[in-house]
Amino acid sequence: MNPFYEKRDGRIQISISENMSFPAHLHGDVEILYCLSGKIMVTVMEDSKVIEEGGCAVIFPERVHSYAAEENCRTLLIIFGASAAGPYAGNIRKLYPENPFLNKKEISGDAGLALRRLCREEVIKDDRLCGAWIQVLLAHLFKKIVFLEAEGPENLDLTCRLVQYIMEHFQEPLTLEGLAAKLHVNKYYLSHTFSGRLQMNFREYLNRIRLEYAVQLIRTTDKPLMQIGAEAGFESQRSFNRVFADILGTQPKEFRNHRL
Repeated sequence: MNPFYEKRDGRIQISISENMSFPAHLHGDVEILYCLSGKIMVTVMEDSKVIEEGGCAVIFPERVHSYAAEENCRTLLIIFGASAAGPYAGNIRKLYPENPFLNKKEISGDAGLALRRLCREEVIKDDRLCGAWIQVLLAHLFKKIVFLEAEGPENLDLTCRLVQYIMEHFQEPLTLEGLAAKLHVNKYYLSHTFSGRLQMNFREYLNRIRLEYAVQLIRTTDKPLMQIGAEAGFESQRSFNRVFADILGTQPKEFRNHRL
């Protein structure tokens, strides 16, 4: 399962994914990615690293991040709000890791045990057990991480603000000019931010956000495909089908039939 785009409510979400790739995004929760096998490129703000088996990335709230898995990559993804962090909640709200990446040698003992427990179905289904093991994991990881003081929401850099705005409004009609006006910046500077920081242009990024949302609806609901395309923000069924085919190599109907 890919991480959700919409605003999260702080509940614990744990999933194991195969070959997960996900465009740059951010939210108000903590996200810990643990590589079970293979390799995955993780980018947090301007820092990128290939995480190999046994390594992890620790991503704090409001940090732009993305994933690009290599072949045969299997990952554990843990997402939770500060309320699940117990005594570490204060640090989560005020700080962020200077280096969000840890290798296999830095994750041992109780941290490794906690990660193995968080892979178990009986733990995933029990929020109290999840919370307990998450705090065990944080107790170990916090000893390995150097923290920096986080900026307040009013000082979020442009990338954070534009990604946050798109996440909240991707289902609405959006243009680069309108987005620039909302963020009080020049549209050419905004376009450069997309290509330089997010490695894709505005339209590509918006289409990926909408497509991932649509895929989630196809996987989890029986809503008509035309309704799903409209809810995801596509202006027509034709554009929905085109973007779906360009990115996923198939049509929405074929994708749903294959799922069934």
